[in-house]
Amino acid sequence: MLHQAIRSASSSNRQVRGVCGMTAATVYNHITVTPVGGTFGARVEGIDIARPIADAAWAEVARAFAEHRVIVLPDQPALPDRIIDLSRRIGFTETHIDGSHLLDGYPEIIQIGNLKVDGVMKSLFVNAREEWHFDYSYVEKPSIAALFYAVAVPPEGGDTLFADSTAAFEALPEAEKDYLRGLTAVHSWARLHEQLEAMDPTRKPLSAAAKQKYAPVPQPLVYRHPVTGRESLWVAAQVVSEIPGLAEAETRALLDRLTAHVTQPEFVYRHQWRQGDLVFFDNRATLHTATIFDYERYLRLMYRTTILDRAA
Repeated sequence: MLHQAIRSASSSNRQVRGVCGMTAATVYNHITVTPVGGTFGARVEGIDIARPIADAAWAEVARAFAEHRVIVLPDQPALPDRIIDLSRRIGFTETHIDGSHLLDGYPEIIQIGNLKVDGVMKSLFVNAREEWHFDYSYVEKPSIAALFYAVAVPPEGGDTLFADSTAAFEALPEAEKDYLRGLTAVHSWARLHEQLEAMDPTRKPLSAAAKQKYAPVPQPLVYRHPVTGRESLWVAAQVVSEIPGLAEAETRALLDRLTAHVTQPEFVYRHQWRQGDLVFFDNRATLHTATIFDYERYLRLMYRTTILDRAA
């Protein structure tokens, strides 16, 4: 039902889209949608996840998600079952095997932050420099979306930055678009892991089994969204090991230039978290990165689901 609603919205939006993918205002009868960024991102109100969500209301949420790529549902209760249910209305939720960072009883929910219990880290903790990426780029079919729920937020820091890789691509000159469409980037989990090891000496080396499971995979540098039909830049410099046909120096220069383009202020939305925020982002049409916070003084904890394509 979600994809049907998105396709319906996308079809009408393509008829009225103008410069840089801007669309005429969509009419919503069951929810209130307020844009929060320059080219993307919206606040969606009128939904309470503690209550059943009517199909008509959910169809409008789906349209808002297709149009804005990042949507924020504020002031939601911490209900893991409902968070999983909502994720499943978008796609297939990934079930994780490693239980060290999972919410007890919920293998679909990863805890992200600096939560410790009896001195033991119970959440996936990353407090490193900004690295723009899209998730699971190192597997053949990356995840289609993710949901984040803010359980605890620090009074300062810990924001999440999102970049509109769709509008950024549409803003490029036509000749450059054509050139980029012909390029493929090889994404390597091993390359990313080496960088993570360099930042964290306590991190365990990648096992031979993991290297085999996550062998390097080619991804298009320009991705056409299967639902909306819009193209976006798939840029994740720290994961890309090579661009076939380009020398190493050319590869790095191109990735650096494209990353700088996508992350210009006009294409970036900074989400300053509030407790109870529920955020969906389209992994196929945006990039994102974490920002640092004082993890010695403050607690930051997010619930996260990873959403896969049912057709994958």
